[in-house]
Amino acid sequence: MMVPRKLCCPQFFLDANRVNARCKLSAMNQLEKWGADGVISLRFPEHAQSEAESGRDARRTQKARRFLIPFASITTEDERKLLSEIKKTMFGNARLSKQDENDAVIVFIAKKYSAILVTADGGLLRAADQLHRRIGVQVMTDENAVKLVRQSISGRDQIARSDASRQSASVPDWIGKD
Repeated sequence: MMVPRKLCCPQFFLDANRVNARCKLSAMNQLEKWGADGVISLRFPEHAQSEAESGRDARRTQKARRFLIPFASITTEDERKLLSEIKKTMFGNARLSKQDENDAVIVFIAKKYSAILVTADGGLLRAADQLHRRIGVQVMTDENAVKLVRQSISGRDQIARSDASRQSASVPDWIGKD
């Protein structure tokens, strides 16, 4: 059996600041291309979607709506405790603004769906190490997400070449193109 083109790495959830409506973010352009080619999965969590639409920029709203939307659905006591732990990890005991609350829920959704959160938010990125250590959720820039995907593609392609050689078969036509 041949290796599938789609990577088995976690899906990527995008923060509202990664909408890329004008297509000027080169790393986001690459992630979006891989998403369109079926190499990775890109999603916009519910609260990031709402945030992207709140600016009343038609291009931004239209772009954000192209992605599937995972919902928070915080329904259990364990989920409420997890959200509280995320807030504490990110903000300590500080009083939270509406934006802080949204950021915590976006991180919660990434954790709930075992996704990597891609953002340019300085606060989220400063908390990334703590969130990974305490909560087990990865938060990174789009540039770092591209590096991670490139490493995964390299490994996938090596395995596909090895499988094809072992099976005396042709390598898939997507090898070396992602």
